[in-house]
Amino acid sequence: MKLHYFSGRSPLRALVMKRDERRIELHVKPVGEEAWALVALSGPDNGQPERHKCQGPYKSASQAEAALRGVAGSLLAQSYEPAPKVHAVWTVSAQRHARTIRRGRDANAGVYVFDPDQHEPLW
Repeated sequence: MKLHYFSGRSPLRALVMKRDERRIELHVKPVGEEAWALVALSGPDNGQPERHKCQGPYKSASQAEAALRGVAGSLLAQSYEPAPKVHAVWTVSAQRHARTIRRGRDANAGVYVFDPDQHEPLW
């Protein structure tokens, strides 16, 4: 098994991978209390992101980071190379896309209690 610089125990919140003139940025972003998302952005190396993909929410940052490491491993099989000296430049876009998970999560969060005495029967 070949180890890469993104394999290890240290926190990994952003990773840039490149192939030819394309780049993929992987970001781990907080999306609420104890909730994290993985956001992947892809596009030309010298332009704005053209595509995005969000995964989550995860219950911890370490779960989201494990997902990031797994996606990075899959990208290695597609000839993408990690670029440790290249800074992530699409962080604002990543946070914007992570907010969509937060809104979706907040919309479904809640406690629903059915009180049969409060409603009339349907028959």
